[in-house]
Amino acid sequence: QHYYGKELQSSEDLKTTACVTPAQPLPRAAREALERVHEEVAARYYGCGLTLPEGLASCRVLDLGCGSGRDCYVLSQLVGESGHVTGIDMTEEQVSAGRPRSEPPGLAPAPIPLPAPPQVEVARKHLAYHMDKFGYRAPNVDFIQGFMERLGDAGLADESYDIVISNCVVNLAPDKRAVLREAYRVLKPGGELHLSDVYASGRLSEAARAHRVLWG
Repeated sequence: QHYYGKELQSSEDLKTTACVTPAQPLPRAAREALERVHEEVAARYYGCGLTLPEGLASCRVLDLGCGSGRDCYVLSQLVGESGHVTGIDMTEEQVSAGRPRSEPPGLAPAPIPLPAPPQVEVARKHLAYHMDKFGYRAPNVDFIQGFMERLGDAGLADESYDIVISNCVVNLAPDKRAVLREAYRVLKPGGELHLSDVYASGRLSEAARAHRVLWG
């Protein structure tokens, strides 16, 4: 919450290159879709790589940890007007309201920062811009403030999505089993989960696990 909500105002503020992936040629459709994303949304993108499965036309897609909505707006173009994209992200507003926060094991809770523009509010602010840019008559994207470990609290029903994606966010969750369980619950039978994330092949030391920048 502190790192993404207060310390980072753009991707240039990232403290490490842990999430930076090597540049690879992008499919034309993905490249063109990215070019139509508003510059403020793109500037506040903190993911790693792209999470864009094929065959998305008319699909319902859920983005766990959508941040400023870059991937949601790319997906909006790929699912088309007959599809739908939902982004969910935790925000500073929920911390201020006293909702539980996730902290690294062994690390004392950080002071609650002064309210900063939540990522999800940046995403919402540019909704009309993107729908006009895409030529859509009605929005096919919505953004929810909530926790990916508790999708039911955000009103997401069982078997309601064809695809669940997450871009460099599941690694931040202390209870990854809860995240995967909730993703499975909201997926339709035969649905798919796609992740782009940071993984470790071995156990991290307690010092690394409690390091605030590495945790973020």
